[in-house]
Amino acid sequence: MQVTILLAQLGSAHLNQGLTIISKVLRELEVRVNTVDLTKLAYFNGERTKETNELMEQIKESRGIIALTSVPMLSLHGAMQTFFDNATLYDSSYFNAPILAITYSEWLGEVEAAERILKMWNVLGGNEGTKFCMNKGVAFEEIKERIERVGEDFYRAMKQERGSMLSSERLLYMYLKNGQGLNSLKGGQSIQEIVNEQEQQVVKEDKQEIKSLTDILKRESNTVNLSTKEQTIKEITTLLKQQVNRDEKEDKEEFRAIQTGIYKRPNLYQQQNTFSRYLHQIPHYFIAQYDKDLSLVVRYTITDSNEKGFILIQNGDCQYMEEGDFTPTVDLTMSEQTLIDLMKKRMTYQKAFMLGKLKVKGNFAILPKIDQIFTTM
Repeated sequence: MQVTILLAQLGSAHLNQGLTIISKVLRELEVRVNTVDLTKLAYFNGERTKETNELMEQIKESRGIIALTSVPMLSLHGAMQTFFDNATLYDSSYFNAPILAITYSEWLGEVEAAERILKMWNVLGGNEGTKFCMNKGVAFEEIKERIERVGEDFYRAMKQERGSMLSSERLLYMYLKNGQGLNSLKGGQSIQEIVNEQEQQVVKEDKQEIKSLTDILKRESNTVNLSTKEQTIKEITTLLKQQVNRDEKEDKEEFRAIQTGIYKRPNLYQQQNTFSRYLHQIPHYFIAQYDKDLSLVVRYTITDSNEKGFILIQNGDCQYMEEGDFTPTVDLTMSEQTLIDLMKKRMTYQKAFMLGKLKVKGNFAILPKIDQIFTTM
């Protein structure tokens, strides 16, 4: 997979550091990153050049485009505008990819510039894009983690391969570009009527895509959905009964802790026969009382060390159980090193999954939540 990054005057530390982070995230996800300095493009004179032909061919082969640009007060940088002026000489097949607009201003206009980039990309026929705006008034350290998330989100957008949305500006541009004028609209239809037809078709295709994805997930998952209150209550009741059989006194203390929502650290040595080396440590890093409404059963399988176990989260409490009759919300399979990297926050669960280091069966949507509810080792 290839991404092309378009650069227009990276004179600020914000943009340079942002470029470094975005590039690092994509390379970790095994994406080939190519950067292009747009300030070297000749001023647009209405004709194709060898340089623009090469650039457009590179863009055509890319699964995603990132536009990083500084923003003079309330305007788009000239080098970026020159790129889009040249792009009007090429057909929509060159822009069949999503775009991420990253803008920075020391004054005003970073949001307007990013939205302008997205709008021009849509007019050219490009896929739906996103933006990330920076300003001198916000320290880079405050947005550093957000930029990393933006890179991960853009990677997912590229993998989805969603098409472009046909806007009225896009439709008008196509008719004017072909020299047909407004009088050539088919059957006397208005621009808005044609746009409505196209939008209905896109919605129909999206629904079919969602249905297909749902069918695949149902086939791949052998787990039972824990969305109902009855299932959750049944599992917690089973857990409490098991604790009574082990130690009546400790069970009463644990029961009071669960009822009051007070986090109680598990006894790491209560299971003398356990072969786990890392899983039993996970509750130590649970953020106490993070979300009392959160109910999860996460089953871990560590391939190379043969560790297995459950992490149970209920009423603001977190416990490790080596065995038990639990129906997991999600099954996670990984190597021991991947588990260590996750516990040390060297990578997120989402990133581990995208890199193929983490196999997931069940509710994929809870991966970001698991990242949030544990602190670092």
